[in-house]
Amino acid sequence: MSKGVILSVAVMAVIAINKSFAQTTVKTDKVKTKKTLVLYVGGGLANYLAPIKIQPVNLQNNITRTSATGTIRIMWHPGYRLNLGIESGYSNFYSYYVKNNGVSGKLSLHAVPLLLVWSMPIIKRVNIFYGLGSYLLTTYLKYDGVVKSKTFSLGSNIALSYTHPLSKKLGIAAEAKWMNAFVTKDNLLSLEVQMVWKFLEF
Repeated sequence: MSKGVILSVAVMAVIAINKSFAQTTVKTDKVKTKKTLVLYVGGGLANYLAPIKIQPVNLQNNITRTSATGTIRIMWHPGYRLNLGIESGYSNFYSYYVKNNGVSGKLSLHAVPLLLVWSMPIIKRVNIFYGLGSYLLTTYLKYDGVVKSKTFSLGSNIALSYTHPLSKKLGIAAEAKWMNAFVTKDNLLSLEVQMVWKFLEF
């Protein structure tokens, strides 16, 4: 069993235990809490961490591992410690240039996450997020023509976020996130700035 799968099972177990404990401590005579839908949108920089096996070896010095990344996430806050949502976005895992017989080209690997996400607060304004689902991976080769290939990889992510409130409905967050497509063994670490908007309350 891969490390990614083991980590996913462990995080899910911790969240389930925390949810169970939190719900048993809720008093029935408390005032009904409001439920909210919260939108996270932002971006930043990501660094690809996994080894890249390419030939010839001298192309290793031509690899770009750092690139822009973006996240969009919608979370449902039911008024308890555990929140649920969905997440997508875009990241360029890596790219490199090739040149042969005077012809230049470029190969890059992009990822679009499609994840179910859980979150819970650790301390005031600090939340942990865990996502599980799949990554749509696109390999793009431009070399004397254009070739695209797509594949899905099971994967997860885990993020730590600090949110600074700007108003009752708006905030700005700093987030560190590890993205792991564990079937294809692609992973990266990102740092992002995000807008946090409580766009619906009921």
